[in-house]
Amino acid sequence: MPSLLLSLQNVSSRRWDRIILEDLSWSFYKGQCWGVIGPNGAGKTSLVGLILDQLPYYHGSILRPGLPSGLLGIIKVSFEQQQKIIAHEARKERYEAFSGVEEHLITVRELLVQTAMHSSGEIDLSEESLNLVKELGMEDLLNRPAQKLSNGEMRKTLLVRALFNQPELLILDEPFEGLDRDSLGSFSALISQVIQKGTPLMLITHRFTELVPEITHILCLKNGKIFAKGERDTMLDIAQNGSLYHDDLDSLSLKKTFDINGKCENKVKRNTPPCVQASDSSFVIEMKNVRVAYQDKVILENFDWNVKKGENWKILGPNGAGKSTLLSLISGDHLQAYSNQIMIFGQPRGKGESIWELKQQIGMVTNELQLAYQQPVNVFKVILSGFYDSIGLYQPASEGQKQTGKYWLYMLGLEALAERDFLKLSYGQQRMILIARAMVKSPPLLILDEPCQGLDPFNRNEMLDIIDKIGSETETQLLYVTHSPEDRLGCLDFELSFVKNEKGSYFTRKTSLNH
Repeated sequence: MPSLLLSLQNVSSRRWDRIILEDLSWSFYKGQCWGVIGPNGAGKTSLVGLILDQLPYYHGSILRPGLPSGLLGIIKVSFEQQQKIIAHEARKERYEAFSGVEEHLITVRELLVQTAMHSSGEIDLSEESLNLVKELGMEDLLNRPAQKLSNGEMRKTLLVRALFNQPELLILDEPFEGLDRDSLGSFSALISQVIQKGTPLMLITHRFTELVPEITHILCLKNGKIFAKGERDTMLDIAQNGSLYHDDLDSLSLKKTFDINGKCENKVKRNTPPCVQASDSSFVIEMKNVRVAYQDKVILENFDWNVKKGENWKILGPNGAGKSTLLSLISGDHLQAYSNQIMIFGQPRGKGESIWELKQQIGMVTNELQLAYQQPVNVFKVILSGFYDSIGLYQPASEGQKQTGKYWLYMLGLEALAERDFLKLSYGQQRMILIARAMVKSPPLLILDEPCQGLDPFNRNEMLDIIDKIGSETETQLLYVTHSPEDRLGCLDFELSFVKNEKGSYFTRKTSLNH
């Protein structure tokens, strides 16, 4: 019989008076590779916390007999690690732009050297480390700034960094989140290669389709309990019947009527600022000959784009194409917005308009916002903070605002989370809360950057249904940003596509969506 690597016996954990994991019994043997599957809030992240001894438990036992280095032998790679690195580098870049003091942006080599120094005392990559980099096709990235990597390239860098530590157990937490189709395929192949070399691995995901062929066993979690576990082949029925994701809950949005003019009449009344009232322009967004470049890398060149009032747009393109850059030009968060011909709600950028007045007209859900929202407040306060575009809630909300917040909790089926700590929720649950936060002020323009990222298949369909209703049944216009061509919403009128040319750069194509 193979030797035991890791074992949980009747383990239960709670946070305050709420049980988050209950009576988990599960064993991981050498030679196995496990996929951990479950809907949002099932307890997947909490299970990883138990394994890493980052989450206390009040009952049961956890054994790690097959890990000679104990907890030091367990290495985790997650999407949140990538976000934190990119956010840190973006802060340095913004400081440089405002102060004029040149800031050094960390390169891929330096990220990897930090790990090499920690694990072996090396001050540069050893020959063995360089061989691994070359073997995985990463040598061309070594001198690139980490901030300039695509999602797929950054994910590869984090995986290589983890392998430098020679993990006794490698945990990949939602490794495919945010990757376009091409990046997903190449990263899946890389994970398969790692497993084939003998690294014990746990792959945490929402979707059965993301389990690489080398995964031998599957653990399904639901509502903090083990729903099913076993060899991969025996779990196919669960994958096909969808029972893991469906609940007989009457709070699901598909069973609700989207009442935009009924009990939430106050929600659709907008306080339009003077800068918008003064304009009779038929365009919400006007861009002409826009150019954005970072040193010698051109992101947008001679870019023209107009969005008329009442139009909903889909913005489609792979990782690194320039979608996020475009959004930051619209929101005013990109400094180069003020050196280009850009008009928002009929007002030119950089002509004395108040950025806060304009932000009142734009609701946004982005990865950057989710990473920045680190205030330990409850879900309801996060939603109410949308009225003020603040991170946290610093003034009392009115009764009308509270009613609107409750309405959006109801619409998204999130009433049970109202008093929960936002930072303790799963990534997908946080995503849904931030969409409610964006909608409470009924913005004329709602920008959704990969809004379904981190959602399980069932909640993804629910979210797409809600977004479609927002776009078709409210006055709010949509910019729906995605790398998934299969995301089809009936409310969308036009598509702006970023397409790669023969030289490897991108051009844009505008098409009408005839449903």
